[in-house]
Amino acid sequence: MITWLQIFGLRVRLITNGALRRLGLSEEHFLIPVAVLIGICTAFAAVAFHELIYRLRDLFYVWRGPENLYGRDIWLLAVIPAAGGLVVGLHTHFSRRREGHGVIDVIESVIRSTGFVHPRVALEKILTSGVTLGTGGSAGAEGPIVQIGAAISSGIGSIFRVSRQQMPIVIGCGAAAGISAIFNAPIGGVFFTLEVILFDFSLRTFTPVVVAAVIANVTTHGIFQFLGEGEYQAILAIPSWAQMGHKFIDWGQILNFAALGIVCGAIGVSFTRLMLLAEARFAKLQSLGYWRPALGGLILGVSGIIYVLIFGRILLGQLKPFDSNLYPMPAFFGDGYGIIRQFLDSAYYTTHTGWELLLLLGFLLLAKILGTCVTLASGGSGGIIAPSLFMGATAGALCGIVLRSTGFFPTLQPEIYALVGMGAVLAAVVHAPLASILIVFELTRDYSVMVPAMLACVVSASVARVMFRDSIYTHALRARGVQVGGVSDMNLHCLMRVEQVAI
Repeated sequence: MITWLQIFGLRVRLITNGALRRLGLSEEHFLIPVAVLIGICTAFAAVAFHELIYRLRDLFYVWRGPENLYGRDIWLLAVIPAAGGLVVGLHTHFSRRREGHGVIDVIESVIRSTGFVHPRVALEKILTSGVTLGTGGSAGAEGPIVQIGAAISSGIGSIFRVSRQQMPIVIGCGAAAGISAIFNAPIGGVFFTLEVILFDFSLRTFTPVVVAAVIANVTTHGIFQFLGEGEYQAILAIPSWAQMGHKFIDWGQILNFAALGIVCGAIGVSFTRLMLLAEARFAKLQSLGYWRPALGGLILGVSGIIYVLIFGRILLGQLKPFDSNLYPMPAFFGDGYGIIRQFLDSAYYTTHTGWELLLLLGFLLLAKILGTCVTLASGGSGGIIAPSLFMGATAGALCGIVLRSTGFFPTLQPEIYALVGMGAVLAAVVHAPLASILIVFELTRDYSVMVPAMLACVVSASVARVMFRDSIYTHALRARGVQVGGVSDMNLHCLMRVEQVAI
């Protein structure tokens, strides 16, 4: 059924296409003003999503005060994530929509149905993912914002009656705009979209996706300035003090970063396999119905209590290992970005030394892997990019500390290894080394970090492909019967003649 809004949008498109033809341009250029509109709308949605996450986090983890939450009311650390999981489970039960890391659904919609995502999904993902992350679920905001952006762009594309052939590009605009807005990384958002979602680097696709990412980033900055919150900071914003003082990497450490890439590749594959195993196990608990996400939240919460008691009270003699002003949740709850910032600070490795730090980093790495698996596999709503960055930061810091303790690398900076590890694990999990390298660069704006990041990300992605041929996204797509191919596959089809096709 065509609504009056679609009639209006169709007329606008026809008038605009007529003007473009008179200027000697093709109808494909109509996607540029569409990309501008997508960037603006997605930026507003991203800000709303950003604010919801932080408001809920403050409500549940800041309002009571750390002395109460991590003191006599420590049992709430198990109740809050479980309650958030129950809310998401009830929504999933009544709406009959599948939760999880939504990038897979966007890729499937692009491949199977030329990119249509129901616009209602945008509002639903803002609410369900906001509840999951705000109550402590171990996941990231980037996966949901991709789905939110895709739903918004799908609605805009439907209004203007964009052709089925162009709809995947429109969806890509929404995905890139979402990552650009929420992550403050327009370049990384563009290449993540091209490398992971569209599998297409052609100029026809590149231009509107870039426009949407740039407009979303500028609009997000403008919104926060208008709200009077000062200079805009993304959910993961690296402070200026963490971007300075990095020394250029010499030949003596090249092999170190190659070895770090191998370690991160193994971690990425382990995370992917454990996620698949957890999804299979929770799928067998169909009788629990909408209680499954609550069970996942409860498991996460109990592990958080154990972490606080052991590493806070017993080993350090304080309420929790990391000050609540830095991160009010237990370290591996939520997106964990406040903890990542600590691992990127050189001062952290001068004030924290000894076997306790190694034990803490090792525990956080394992806890983040398991916490993310139970959160998402049980039906929680969130993404896997933030957990991948957290795992990479802990693994990189751990490797850097161990290498420095050997005495062979006295000038080694563990914070650089943490930075590089972030990109390397992400590259291994999503099989997107180019996007991972660019995201790390945009976070730091430090060219000296680019050199080791390039090596580690490529090595990590290669190791991951050898150990397990699929990324966390493509394996789920194959399980749904969707065959994923890249640009090289399409070029091969174009070069083949009919008589070369086997019958």
